[in-house]
Amino acid sequence: MNNIFQVLKLDYFTIKTAYSKIIVVYFISILLGLLTQPFMPIILIMFYCVSFSGLTFSIIEKNNCEKLYGILPIQRKEIIAGRYLYAFISGIINLVISIILAYIIAAFLIQQIDAFTLSLSITFSFCYYCFAVGISYPVYYKIGFSKSYIFITLPLYLLILLIVFLSEKIGSGFIETIEQILQYFSNHFILFLLFGFILGVFMLIISAVISYGIFKNSEI
Repeated sequence: MNNIFQVLKLDYFTIKTAYSKIIVVYFISILLGLLTQPFMPIILIMFYCVSFSGLTFSIIEKNNCEKLYGILPIQRKEIIAGRYLYAFISGIINLVISIILAYIIAAFLIQQIDAFTLSLSITFSFCYYCFAVGISYPVYYKIGFSKSYIFITLPLYLLILLIVFLSEKIGSGFIETIEQILQYFSNHFILFLLFGFILGVFMLIISAVISYGIFKNSEI
């Protein structure tokens, strides 16, 4: 377990200098939140965090740091676990920051944030983050960051295609089902948050297993 946290710390220090970029995103999200809706930072920040989480791969590849991981007394499954744990913690921290910003904007605008709208924004943003990371990381491990840059928007396209496919396959029944689900969760928004959290973690675990299957046979 200690080795996993060592990998996590190493990933953190690898991209430490890039944190100034996300500060800029915070300011942009605040501005757009003031101009639109208070919960806008939650969506924007979590969407940006997807590309931000890939910076670890970018910097390691650019500076040929793979050999550093290779000489460390760390198993490959620990490298995978540390990398995904860092992505998870980074997502949670930025999610909390975005929620705080949403409440600050709402207070500044003297507006009330609807609990269900907030839970909807949090759940979908977090699930999208986990889904996008879950799609991107195995691709990075398979072909490298520089070659996979074209796939950076792949998770979003897959999500859109999935929604279109379900709506066409199931038809109006799909819309009615979604409405019924949202109606139920509007009265149980805590359960909605819990469901989204479990789903997001599950997607990361599945992705980590796939990444390990790719990474264990690759050269460092």
